[in-house]
Amino acid sequence: MAPANTYTAQVTVSDLINSVKQHKDVAYSNESLYLYGNGDGGGGPLEAMIERLDRIKDVDGLPRIKHAHPNEFYEHVEKTARDLVTWKGELYFELHRGTYTSQARTKQYNRQAELLLRDVEMLSVVAQSVAHGFAYPAAELDRVWKLVCLNQFHDVIPGSSIEMVYRDSDKIYEDVVNSGKALMESAMTSLFSHVAAESVSKATGVLFVNTTAWPRSDVVAVPGLQGPGVQQIRERDNAALVVAATVPGCGMSVADVTNGSADIEAVPVTAFKDSKGNVVLENIFVTAKISPRGHLVSLWDRREERELVPKGCAANVFRLHDDVPLFWDAWDIEIYNQEKYTELEGTNVRIVDEGPLLASVFVEVAISENSVLRQWISLSATTPRLDFDCSVDWHENRKCLKVAFAWDIHSDVATYETQFGIVQRPTHRNTTWDMAKFE
Repeated sequence: MAPANTYTAQVTVSDLINSVKQHKDVAYSNESLYLYGNGDGGGGPLEAMIERLDRIKDVDGLPRIKHAHPNEFYEHVEKTARDLVTWKGELYFELHRGTYTSQARTKQYNRQAELLLRDVEMLSVVAQSVAHGFAYPAAELDRVWKLVCLNQFHDVIPGSSIEMVYRDSDKIYEDVVNSGKALMESAMTSLFSHVAAESVSKATGVLFVNTTAWPRSDVVAVPGLQGPGVQQIRERDNAALVVAATVPGCGMSVADVTNGSADIEAVPVTAFKDSKGNVVLENIFVTAKISPRGHLVSLWDRREERELVPKGCAANVFRLHDDVPLFWDAWDIEIYNQEKYTELEGTNVRIVDEGPLLASVFVEVAISENSVLRQWISLSATTPRLDFDCSVDWHENRKCLKVAFAWDIHSDVATYETQFGIVQRPTHRNTTWDMAKFE
């Protein structure tokens, strides 16, 4: 925070004097930033504030003031300051940790929009380069990216705005997603219309486009696809399952669905019940066991010949925590939140897909009389990854639902994806700094 200890200063004499008194880095530079204006969407700098700045910019007894762009300030400090302190790592703010989870739909929409528009940009560039007559949709991309950035405002994306804001932001995100999908379809049509079928039901194959930079293999669900080469239909939505085998990075491949005797491109995955009533999902990479309570009680790595769930422990254990912070409900979550919770058990655990491409278990978890969670735990034939797909009908107040995974893995840090890279957090509480990162 700037020495004035606010980002919504009102340009008063007392504010400016305090900005000088509270300047803790004067040994390095005797200049500081003064952030003024009505914040939180309240109008920003007002005419009266700008007038006061002009009148008191060079008054004896007050600090000298220069109206400038922040970039100019930082460039000046970089050139003139002495022995500036360097900080390496995350600038962790020990407050407002609840903003990592408040308004989950907004956070999901944001990530969906970022990934979608990135793919649209990539495919549109390729289409403009190789497809005759395709024009890069610069104006529309500019419009929807600005909408995504608008919803990254510091109260919208953290989940700390009032309810009506999220009614508006949901509509904005729907506009972005609908536009992004239309732009994606336009680019794909320009690139591949010469091989496209009239409809999904008449398709003889599936074209896979990999927009990541690395090769990928996975099982892909294609709604409405038919053909003798379709090896499995997913129970959940009747979508056909097709293997996308080693699709090159930033490349494409095609799978034929007309050949009923086509070779299976992956060793089948299986699902069955063992003697203890556990549901077992197994492929060539791992063996997973889900108990009648819906808990993951074993995950055996077949290549390393190693158990990943500690003996007597379980993973995929849902816990309903009290969520009553000291002050701001949407902003904060407190460390004592971790001390009081109810462990929830799954019911109606049953096998819904038995292979050969996908094996799945359905679990239903009653959160309360009003709320329920439905979960599909799936293992495909192509990967050691175990997928947990959840749908929650949530009607709780001042409660927080978490899921716990106990692993026989020892590491000092946990690594998380961020928008432009990764961030690492400690898995221990050796110091007060480590303890502060409890969320």
